[in-house]
This record gives sequence, structure tokens and C-alpha cells, in this order.
Amino acid sequence: MSSEDKEAQEDELLALASIYDEDEFKRAESAQGGETRIYLELPQDFKIFVRDSSTESLQSSGFEYSVCFLPPLVLNFELPPDYPSTSPPVFTLSGKWLSQAQLSALCKHLDNVWEENRGCVVLFAWMQFLKEETLNYLNISSPYELKMCPQGKGQSRTPAGPPEAGKDCG
Repeated sequence: MSSEDKEAQEDELLALASIYDEDEFKRAESAQGGETRIYLELPQDFKIFVRDSSTESLQSSGFEYSVCFLPPLVLNFELPPDYPSTSPPVFTLSGKWLSQAQLSALCKHLDNVWEENRGCVVLFAWMQFLKEETLNYLNISSPYELKMCPQGKGQSRTPAGPPEAGKDCG
């Protein structure tokens, strides 16, 4: 690990800890990494629609709810020794209310942000994108239909190969 990389990592982690409160950003105790919880700001009077999947008729019923918030997106990351000079952060992105395709699209965008800023720290840019642009980027508007899916969904990226090689989908 170069001293420049180590210093850039420390500065970035300290900056994030000073910007975000403890329920939004937690630094890992053992490794150079941590976890961020991204709470999206929903538009006024945002509604979700939950379809009743137990009915098999074509006219399936459902329920519409007004919500003020959705569960946070969770970005877990680890900083390799040669970050930011050479390698991107290794990360896992999860969101209980997003589909695998939506998570993949967000991960691909984070990969692109790294490519555009190679050699620079990117965690703050990633967090800002996720917080401020996720709804627009995924074309999510009210009413948003929630699809009931199995638990434990997430996407991860590793620097070893093309983006698809690093998926950790469950």
C-alpha cells in the first residue's frame, strides 16, 4: 500500500464519518471499509402498490399505500490496498425493495462512476448518486409496484474481472 493510497483512504473515511451520522455510515473496525445506509428522499405523497400474489386470476387485487420512506439501500465496501490509485472499492449493494435488474443497473452505474474518476476517491460520489438519483435513474415513480421477492438480495463487485463476474446474487 502506497502512503498516498493509505492517506487518501484515511482522509476519505474520516470525511464520510464527519458528514454522515452513525446510522448512515459505519466504518469497519478491522478492515479499511464499512457500511453506508442510503435513505432516499421520496416525493410528497409517494405511493406503493402491493399486488396480492396469492390470487392467480388475471384480475389480481392489491393494496396501495402512501409512504414517507422505504427501507434504505445498503452499500458495504472494502478498500483494497491500491485504492484509489489503481483499484476500485469492493462493494455489495442491497435493497429489499429493488429487483435484481434494478440492483444490477445501480451497480453498473457505480462501476462507471469509478471508471470516470479512476485514481480518485469515489465513495462520497457513490453515496450522493444513490441518495439523490436512484429514483430517477431507475425511472421509479408513484405509484411504485413492489414485487414480493425472496430475502437476501444483493449485488457485489470485486475488481477481479468484468462486472458480471463479481455478482453475488442470492
